[in-house]
Amino acid sequence: MKPVILAVSDVHLGYRESNRQEFLGFLQEACKQLGPDDHLVLLGDILDFWRRNNVAVAVENELIFNTMESLDAKIHYVVGNHDYTLITLRLPENQFFNVTKTLRLEDEGVPYSFIHGYQLEALAVFEPLTIEEYESLCISLCQRTGDFIGDILSVFWDTLHLSFKKGDKRQRTIQSITEVPESRRDMHKVEQLARSSVRDLFLGLSRSSKLIFGHTHRPFIEDNVANTGCWVSDAKIQNTYVKIETGKMELQTYKG
Repeated sequence: MKPVILAVSDVHLGYRESNRQEFLGFLQEACKQLGPDDHLVLLGDILDFWRRNNVAVAVENELIFNTMESLDAKIHYVVGNHDYTLITLRLPENQFFNVTKTLRLEDEGVPYSFIHGYQLEALAVFEPLTIEEYESLCISLCQRTGDFIGDILSVFWDTLHLSFKKGDKRQRTIQSITEVPESRRDMHKVEQLARSSVRDLFLGLSRSSKLIFGHTHRPFIEDNVANTGCWVSDAKIQNTYVKIETGKMELQTYKG
């Protein structure tokens, strides 16, 4: 059997619109077939720490993590903006998954680079914010919920507004950070950058690598780039993931 890579993102466990039961079914059915040479890539925003208390979200999804631990596949967790603080945790050495900001795997000699995709939005939409500044904001949003979110964004804007060009309308963009991707206007710019060859200059990727990302909640595969989509009920297309086998990418939908 040839090794298989499955990549899934944006389940947003803890969010009221998360398709939690369908994702559990995906783990129990599709992922149970994976062997020790296969890979499951959790491509960020699996958990949603922006909207809920972090510990409460983790505890109520204990069954999902127990199911993951029972899998034979190698499991990789690439953090997203909504679960970014996982990268700051000191996980035990025997933890069943590793946590990174980026991941590189090969299949049939073809290199694949995995990122959540918030990096693309920071570059394409949030200039002059750096990726590092955006990640700092993600930490604050993961640690605060509810009414605190508006306060954090206001302070963030007050701190940075002097660096914005006169007449720039990016204050509205900064304030849209916590809106769902389906309602943000500039997500097409994220996909445009992902499809462009110049992305490698900003992301430090190999020109020969194929890029797999999530974040936009808009699944697609085109040449050397793919988006995994999402698992939330307020998206037009739901419950999608990318399967990589024999050097080819395929967009699939879990139907239960």
